[in-house]
Amino acid sequence: MINANMMYLRPGNLFKEFVIENNRQKVTSTGRVVNDHKGDGIKTLYGCLADATTETAKNKSTEDHTVTHTIVQRGTPLAKKTDKLVLGNRVFYVVAVDDTGGLGISTLYYVEERDDIKNDTRTGS
Repeated sequence: MINANMMYLRPGNLFKEFVIENNRQKVTSTGRVVNDHKGDGIKTLYGCLADATTETAKNKSTEDHTVTHTIVQRGTPLAKKTDKLVLGNRVFYVVAVDDTGGLGISTLYYVEERDDIKNDTRTGS
């Protein structure tokens, strides 16, 4: 039997703290609807970050977003689709969320690493 607690104990692949920035849509002064991610740094999740396999990327990617990584978290989902997860100076856009088995034991987040999204907490603007 495989010990699940020992599965992710490789250097650099331990649990990391991600800041959750919830997505809300707002209307600009010109009438355009835009996404507005807000987070105060209090809402976080602990998860293991890994590169997505080519099969996962092919199955979970959407027309607009390509899955580049997966994040495994213990427990029920804390973030939802279209939220932003921040890890230091890295930003991840949540493409899909999978509550594996529907039992609340673990959650898989399929995310896209974004270099073009500004993060207010890391840029200071």
